[in-house]
Amino acid sequence: MQPNPTMEAFDKDFKRLGTLIDAYQIERRRRLNSDNELSFLVPMTSDDYLEKLQLKGHVMDERGQYYVINTRQRQRTKKQLTALITCTHVMYKMNDYKVPYDDYITEAYGVHISTLLNKISGWTGGRFTFQVHDTFDLWDIKDFGRTTALAALTQVLNTYKAEVRPDNFIIHIYKKTGADDRFEFRTKKNIIRDSFKDDTTNLVTRMYAYMKDGVTFRGLPISHLTSEELSLLQSIPGAIKDGKIAVNYLLSPYVNYWGSQSVPYFDGENIQQDITDPIELLKSTRDELRKKEMPELDITVEAADLHKIDRDEHPPDLGDAATVFDPEMDMHRIAVRIVELTEYPYSMDQQTKVTLANFALKDDIDLIADLERSRKVMDNLLSGGRIRTEVFETFARQAVIDVHNSKTEVIYDSRGIILQSRVDPLGQVIMTADGIIFSQDGGKTANTAINHKGIAAPAIVGQLGSFVSMLIGSGNDVTQINTKGIAAGHADFNQAPFQVDMKGNVLANKLTANYAQIKSSNFKDGAIVGSSINVGNGKFTVSSAGEMYVEGGVYVGGTITGALLRTAVSGARIEINSSGLRAFDSSGYERIGITPANTGGGMGSINFKTAGSLTGYLASGSGLVQLVSNGRLFIASLDSNIQIQGKAYFYDHVQFGGGISGIAISHIEGLQAQLNSIIYKLDGLPGSSQTATNMSFDPNTRNLKLYSVTGGTLATVNIPK
Repeated sequence: MQPNPTMEAFDKDFKRLGTLIDAYQIERRRRLNSDNELSFLVPMTSDDYLEKLQLKGHVMDERGQYYVINTRQRQRTKKQLTALITCTHVMYKMNDYKVPYDDYITEAYGVHISTLLNKISGWTGGRFTFQVHDTFDLWDIKDFGRTTALAALTQVLNTYKAEVRPDNFIIHIYKKTGADDRFEFRTKKNIIRDSFKDDTTNLVTRMYAYMKDGVTFRGLPISHLTSEELSLLQSIPGAIKDGKIAVNYLLSPYVNYWGSQSVPYFDGENIQQDITDPIELLKSTRDELRKKEMPELDITVEAADLHKIDRDEHPPDLGDAATVFDPEMDMHRIAVRIVELTEYPYSMDQQTKVTLANFALKDDIDLIADLERSRKVMDNLLSGGRIRTEVFETFARQAVIDVHNSKTEVIYDSRGIILQSRVDPLGQVIMTADGIIFSQDGGKTANTAINHKGIAAPAIVGQLGSFVSMLIGSGNDVTQINTKGIAAGHADFNQAPFQVDMKGNVLANKLTANYAQIKSSNFKDGAIVGSSINVGNGKFTVSSAGEMYVEGGVYVGGTITGALLRTAVSGARIEINSSGLRAFDSSGYERIGITPANTGGGMGSINFKTAGSLTGYLASGSGLVQLVSNGRLFIASLDSNIQIQGKAYFYDHVQFGGGISGIAISHIEGLQAQLNSIIYKLDGLPGSSQTATNMSFDPNTRNLKLYSVTGGTLATVNIPK
């Protein structure tokens, strides 16, 4: 298919600005898991330069891929003004996203690749997404997410041995990219010029392996080996013992082809600090040996772009499998992969340059991810494109001063090599055949000694470096610090009674703290479990639903506020709530109820009931207290008197029991004297014609008046109180 005649320009928000009509010498460079760059020239007097090419704007090529405009380099050649525009694929915008500190992963075990890719996508706010097209093994992760989203993606690709193919903001992840249709580069067909180099500098036929803490795959059953690996190791005495692997290396099937009597093996090392499983280490060593057991091939081909003139031809693509046939260059259908392409998609007279190899190139996205760190380092040395000479002069001046001020003298004697301080001759570093001694008394005693047994020192001043593991003690009476964290009390980290992992989680048999602030709790054995409380083996509990149970208690001061307080759930009990206080019998009937007055001014009351029916009540209201019984009312004082203060009104007939038919005059104090006075006064009244027929009593004047038949007053008697 004929390529589009030109590219399109967009602003930083992907708003289309137009077509780049005047762009020329358009070159696109793509490298496997690495560079993806587009560059071209444009006249500075053209509308393309003046209106369409903005810094941090975008250019879209014929493949529909967007590139970010990063640099515009202006050039003058006599009267001709030209700008060189350099762009990178939008995938590298991930270098502008800093990883949040809280998302940093110190160490994790058995992580799926999608878990990390989803994190990276989240760091970009979902702007970049990932599609995984193959199945990847789980891997242990260490120190993930320390810098940018792009650096994190690099770590994922390196860890899971993955390759990437970007489609703008959708990043496709494969075990191996490219097609497997064996694109052919052949003389007399499409090869214009080529070069071929094979290199055995890094050739390996015996690959040793180590992982975290120096552990290897020794001791694994031979069932984990391929038949070829097993056969090769069985040829080595002692390499296989009791059906298990007894060495920490694998042999290449080409070991005899490349070996000689003087150098039977070409050794290499596969050190994987991020692996903790011996089986995974074995797989990794197998892969690394496959890459190193053959010479490294580097083939560069400039091939005719037949697809520009023949629609039946397809262009080579990055990652594709290919074959090269050029017998005169010792290339007899060599199987390789396309690892780099330099393309000229809009030029008919410029042909694609292809780099082919049989191994993965060492420079990958790490180069791009490190660009920002390198730029910041150089910012202090470069300013406006010029070297800041004062920085180098200051550095060089101090270096010369330090050399001249060296205070060490080298002496050779029977002890070995002596590094002696010129300021204090007693300060010496003595290098002997058995080790190194640091002394402050001229070598009589050693403050610090280093030999094949280890390091002996009373104190280490300053900050220690980065260690894989540190162990103090012996047996299970040890304290250890390693990549899992800190542990004490057992040689096996996972069985230690005290553990602190890299995320700050603490496991301890017993904890004594002068002060502790706990933001969330999960205590056991009589403490707090989840959101509940359990104290005293169930005597005081609070459930996760907020229900409280108390068996006994002493409350001093304070206020208890609640909806219901009762002495038992059912049966005989006392209950108190917002409606008042009630007493129930064993059958559940309310016997006594105390009801507070309502807001309408009604009386509060004490109600007496039996079998649910009201028998009486004691009620209070405004200026009134009532004691009412629906049956008989009995008031008695068995050992003393009943005293009534105030006026007493009897609305009904009054009866007196106890065998008394009435109230004796002698029972009323002063009544007899008053009656005698009345009788005396009545004795002086007229005869029967003047007999009193009526009387009246005035309570205000206390006067008792007697009236005749005719209505006249016969007599007036004052009755004192």
